Amino acid sequence: MTTTTETTAIALNKLTTWDGNVRKTNTAEAIGEMAASIASHGLLQSLVVKKAARGKFAVVAGQRRLLAMRELAAQGRIDADMAVPCRVIAATMDAAELSLAENAVRLSMHPADQFEAFRDLIERGSSPADVAARFGVSEATVKKRLKLGKVSPVILAAYREETLSLEQVMAFAVSDDTHAQEQVLAQLTHWHADPSDIRATLTQDKIAATERRVRFVSLAAYEQAGGEVERDLFTEDEDGLFILDAALLDRLVTERLQSEAEKLKAEGWKWVEARSCLDYEAQSEFRRVYPQPVAFSEDEQAELDRLAEEYDALEQEEENEKTSARLDEVQNRINELAQRERAYTAEALSMAGAIVSVGHNGDTHIVRGLVRAEDVRPADLDGEADEPKLTPTHSATLIESLTAAKSAALAAELTNRPDTALAAVVHALALKVFALHGESSLQLSLAPMRYREASAGCEALEAARAAWGERIPGEAEALWHWCLAQDSDRLLQLLAFCAACSIDAVQKKHERADTSRLALADALAAALGLDMAQWFTPTGANYFSRVSHAVIVEALAEAKDTKPMRSWQAMKKSELVTFAEREMRDSGWLPQPLRPAA
Repeated sequence: MTTTTETTAIALNKLTTWDGNVRKTNTAEAIGEMAASIASHGLLQSLVVKKAARGKFAVVAGQRRLLAMRELAAQGRIDADMAVPCRVIAATMDAAELSLAENAVRLSMHPADQFEAFRDLIERGSSPADVAARFGVSEATVKKRLKLGKVSPVILAAYREETLSLEQVMAFAVSDDTHAQEQVLAQLTHWHADPSDIRATLTQDKIAATERRVRFVSLAAYEQAGGEVERDLFTEDEDGLFILDAALLDRLVTERLQSEAEKLKAEGWKWVEARSCLDYEAQSEFRRVYPQPVAFSEDEQAELDRLAEEYDALEQEEENEKTSARLDEVQNRINELAQRERAYTAEALSMAGAIVSVGHNGDTHIVRGLVRAEDVRPADLDGEADEPKLTPTHSATLIESLTAAKSAALAAELTNRPDTALAAVVHALALKVFALHGESSLQLSLAPMRYREASAGCEALEAARAAWGERIPGEAEALWHWCLAQDSDRLLQLLAFCAACSIDAVQKKHERADTSRLALADALAAALGLDMAQWFTPTGANYFSRVSHAVIVEALAEAKDTKPMRSWQAMKKSELVTFAEREMRDSGWLPQPLRPAA
């Protein structure tokens, strides 16, 4: 086949597109980039043209270059009749075949080569803005390519060999530490090759902008105080932001906590503390008092007494539409008056304190009514010692005999009153659970369990304890009248909570797993349909760091239903702990002691 003739210059306004171009799609792709390149570097490759009608020349190869030059001419950046170097093909040549060869044979530049080329341009002194202008791309695009060009050459080589995807390379770019990148690459297996896992491993020692302390002070406040951040260019929103000045963050957290503590002091507490974290174990060291309903004013008490008398009188009348309507009005008003605000008593404020801390979601978490062990007031210091002593008129033996008869009579009567019996049981249990001063006549034994380690179950119990503490009175005598006034459903709910606080399914040291106590605990779990996977997730802190290397490997193999991997066995214990925590986070795997009994 005869090839083209020599290169000749043809005016831009005499060049036209050719309908026979084999590229039918994406002909306008990256015209802006091409225009910027031509403006900065000139036309680096001649066009291939053929003669057309009316003195025009149709562009067989180089259509995007033609469109880019037209755009530059429209912008006034080049002349509309600028001389363009072209090679004119003979009329006998197959223009379609030439167009196909120009598009099909051309080998596109590998992205990794492009990343390194952009990196080299910047390192030779060009600014990202200058490079962006010369190549017709955004400055953000230049920065991303520069970031990718700076990842370890080992990772780029793996990308060229197609053992890594572009998404994985982007994940590696979250860190500038090429040594750390290569360490993660060496440990990469198909089990944790997801880009999110790579990114999580390389940022595990960084403070994310989504961390609770950052949310507590706000990212804006941190930056306003001069704090610098690092951004992952390939992650959207705050998920890709990291705090660089940990000391500044700690100072801002402390300052805000102290500010919140000052507000608490104005409430009149005996003491106030500010802590960055208040976990279950720390909170369990304190007793707790709760706010009580605000006392009625004289006018409110008078109205309540009058309404109660009217209600009793209306109930004695013959029922009709008028009395029924009035009964409803009176009851509604009594209910309104009963909805009292709650406040801590002066006595509670004089012995209890409050702690302000950073909540799990970065909110301000305040726990009020905490009583230190040394401030707990024994029952015999509540004023009983000031009462005059009475001279006994009966012997101790006789008193015991008489009260035994009374006790038996009470028991006999209670047998036929299940509603009152339920109230009595709940009252006795609640006295123990809420550590209120007083003793029930029912000899029920209940010592509320205190767990040494925090867990999801502990948090749920403490949340329930706090909720009930807001509902019930804070004094033994008042609690008795409260219990009598409740319906069966409410008492059963409180009874269930009190009973729950007494459960002891802990297998002690040197204790067999088949003891009757633990067997009954398993039976209770079966009756409840307990799924421990909903309550426990193995982590480095609560499990993996406390077992051997071999046990972790076995756990991984069991969870993934595969043979132990050599890469797992080759890891150091600390690396394996981190790996296992991440890999088994959503697996549902449980250690043997937490699995349902066979």
